[in-house]
Amino acid sequence: MKVNLEREGVNIVKLGVEVEAERAKKAYEKTCRQLSQRVKIPGFRPGKAPRNMIEKTVGIDMIKQQTLEHLVPEILGRVIMDEKLDVITEPQIDSWKFEVGEPLELVAHFEVRPEVKLGEYKALAVKVEQAQLDSDAMDRALQSIADAKASLQTISGRAIKLGDTALMDFECFVNGELVEGGKAEGLLLEIKEGNFLDGFCEQLVGKEAGAKAEIKATFPENNPNTELAGKAGDFKVEVREIRERQVPEIDNELAKSVNQESLDSLKEALRQRLDEEVETENETRLQRCVVDAVVANAEVNIPDSMIERESNLLLQHMRRYVEQAGQGWEDFVASPDYEAVYAEKREEARQRVLTSLVLGAVVRAETMTITEEESSPYLAELIARYNLPIEQIAHNEELRRAFDELRRQAMEEALTRKVVDFLTGQANVEYVPEAEKAEETPAEVAQS
Repeated sequence: MKVNLEREGVNIVKLGVEVEAERAKKAYEKTCRQLSQRVKIPGFRPGKAPRNMIEKTVGIDMIKQQTLEHLVPEILGRVIMDEKLDVITEPQIDSWKFEVGEPLELVAHFEVRPEVKLGEYKALAVKVEQAQLDSDAMDRALQSIADAKASLQTISGRAIKLGDTALMDFECFVNGELVEGGKAEGLLLEIKEGNFLDGFCEQLVGKEAGAKAEIKATFPENNPNTELAGKAGDFKVEVREIRERQVPEIDNELAKSVNQESLDSLKEALRQRLDEEVETENETRLQRCVVDAVVANAEVNIPDSMIERESNLLLQHMRRYVEQAGQGWEDFVASPDYEAVYAEKREEARQRVLTSLVLGAVVRAETMTITEEESSPYLAELIARYNLPIEQIAHNEELRRAFDELRRQAMEEALTRKVVDFLTGQANVEYVPEAEKAEETPAEVAQS
């Protein structure tokens, strides 16, 4: 087999391969034998039809195509292994020439991982801004629990004010006609600025239970019902009840409602949780600071194609978020906000690719590997997250592929954690107060 490699651009490899005529012929004949087992040809038992009958029935071009589908991955895999190419994309076939009895000629291209020149990455001296509990952290945590236990109580003797919840009936008219689906009975609406429609709740302030009111409000331009978008609505409203949100006292009874024996035991549990959150935050800051310093010390020319792929992935996630919020993606792309969002996602993609490349270079420099045992906790978490029916994998090809992808992802996550732990374990860390840290520049922090 003759192989010709050419480098194009930062990380593109163009590969020319010439496979011996005899090897290509044997692969072609093997495909014919396999097809003869599956294709029904009158007058011949399965597997007994001669090659010329298979060619006549199936077509030579189809046989060649199926031969290449089996032979090409084997050929490219061998070349990639022999040449020690760090391939990061599936090979793309540019051209091929295949005539039985002649050498098979094949031209393909693919991307390889760009070279990373690591700078200092061991025993880096870093200063980390230390997270600390705010003085009112406990009070806010207790208040959050009390707020979660709040209930709505019907009240009388006063009018609606902001913060109340109103039980109401209404009808909505546009241009004097009742809107389809624009009638509601027993609607509970929290009375706060901007809720429901701009200005709607504010017009209810001061109304008492039993009162009837006519309210005018305009539907937003991005309203999911395009027939109402931007139009003025006239609402006929009847207030049936006014309900006030009542927050319980922070006492032993509140503690018992969340399965604690007393307020003191609740505070102790909260203190433990808050301390754990601070510890986790400091660990996250340390990891970010060390990784940023390692990345800053490295040199790498990132191909636009890698940034583009990662950027497209981030935009796909963004699209799901936009559509779940009820806005059309095309409308969002046409909006004034899109240009800034696109630039932000592209920069995020560039930083993610850069970090991945540098951490990968450290992995290779330190010859790090991951065992199945090390990745198993990550795999178990992914299986639970995606609710993969593990007991059905052996009998379902699609589930098997999904499991293999999760296993690959688990190995990557475990390896990333391992290399980050290695870097932070090597670092000389000094935790500093936030004010002191704020006085230094990012370059000073990375080079300290």
